[in-house]
Formats: sequence, structure tokens, C-alpha cells
Amino acid sequence: MQLWRQKRNLLTLVKGDFTQNHLSSYLGFAWAIIGPVVSLTVISLVFQFGLRVATVNESGLPFVAWLACGLVPWYYFADGAQSGASSVVSYSFLVRKATFRMSYLPGIRLCALAVIHLSLMCLLLGILLYFDMFPSLYWLQWFYYFPLMFLFLLGLTWATSALTVFIPDAASVLGIGMNLGFWATPIVWNPAMLPPKYHWFFTANPAYYIIQGYRNTFVEPLWFWQRPLLDHLFFFAWLSVVVCAGAITFKRLRPHFADVI
Repeated sequence: MQLWRQKRNLLTLVKGDFTQNHLSSYLGFAWAIIGPVVSLTVISLVFQFGLRVATVNESGLPFVAWLACGLVPWYYFADGAQSGASSVVSYSFLVRKATFRMSYLPGIRLCALAVIHLSLMCLLLGILLYFDMFPSLYWLQWFYYFPLMFLFLLGLTWATSALTVFIPDAASVLGIGMNLGFWATPIVWNPAMLPPKYHWFFTANPAYYIIQGYRNTFVEPLWFWQRPLLDHLFFFAWLSVVVCAGAITFKRLRPHFADVI
């Protein structure tokens, strides 16, 4: 298998990508953590002291813990989508190398960002322990939801990274889409706020499946097979379309990369 044969080169590229993007400044890696921590702090202060939302539900679930479970996967989702879109352009020096498969580039970027995600997961676990939420078997569901998020982003970035080579503005449009998606996804607001007849709105959102999955894993215990069937149908329909469309788009545009870059 070519992926296995090139594992050493791929690991070197992942390490290089991480170093270039997160260790090239004075604070380096700290910047990747400072941003999410500041956002979590500001949003928590606004909701707890401004809107006076201390808990999420009748069980007394702390708002900070609930919010962190939404922000941590969202940062990986949004950063992966935006950063992955520029992966081919960023590695233009590899485009003319016939021995290297261009389809690995978005995955390399996503793997480098996974290091940040794991660091934020440590922060999340620290918050949970602070609120006396101790490890349970439900936490193993992270190994179900994270690979699904990775696979979805891989399909998405196959398409966007190929399109960005020919349409540079595609990355800017994607950034606007991520900003809109943040507010359209129940990250800082509770889906229970919407009347039942509008629940299809966020159920049809693929990011909701992952974010609610993280919450079901860490703060609102629920096994993934106990979720409504409609949640699974919507997400896996999105996943199938995005991966297939992304693979086809990348394959058809790849032979023309060298002519543009």
C-alpha cells in the first residue's frame, strides 16, 4: 500500500506543516491555544454574567463545560476546512513531483491540526475534572466521532483545495461560510431553544452531529446508537456525498495543477 510505504515522508511533512504554522513565532504553539481559551472565556462571561446563564438544564450542567464541548470540535472543524483549502497551494513545490500523490496534502494539513485538537482536548478534560465530571465509558465515543469528523473534512478539503488552485477566492468564501456556520450550529445556543418543528434545521447540519456527539460523550451521556435515526441518516448522507464529490473533483482537476501553480 502506497500510503504505508510513504509513511516516513508523510510524517515528516506533517511535522514540517505543524512547525511552519505553529512554531515559527515567539509564542508559537501557545497562539493556537490562546485563541480558543480567550473565546471560551469571553463567551462564558457574557452568558454567565451578562445573560446570567449559569447552567444548561435542570440537571445543573455547568454552561462552561457544555460550551467547551461545543467549541473544541468546532475549532478543529472550522480550522480544518479553511486551512485544508489552501493545502495544495501551500505545497506547490510538490505538484510537479510525479512520485508524490497530491491527494495526501489535505490529510497532512488535517493531521497537523489534530495536534492542536488534542491539546484543546486536554484543556476540555481539565475543565470537566474541575466540575467533578470524571472519566466514564462514554468518553470512548471520542474514537467514533473524531474519525468521522476527520473523514468529512478530508472529503471537503479534497474539493476545496482543488478548487482554490483555480479560484483563489474560494478560500475567502469558505471563511464566510464558516462564520455563518458558527451561529447556525448549536455551539453557544441550546437547540432546545427552537420549537420542535424547526429541529430539522440543525439536524441537517453535519457539524451538529459531531458537536452533539462530543456533548453526548462528555457532558450529556448518551451512546451514539441511542441517538435519533434521523441524525445518523442526515450525517452519513452528507458524509457520502462530500467524500465522493471531493474525491471526484480532486481527481479531475489534479492533472491541471501544474499548469496553474
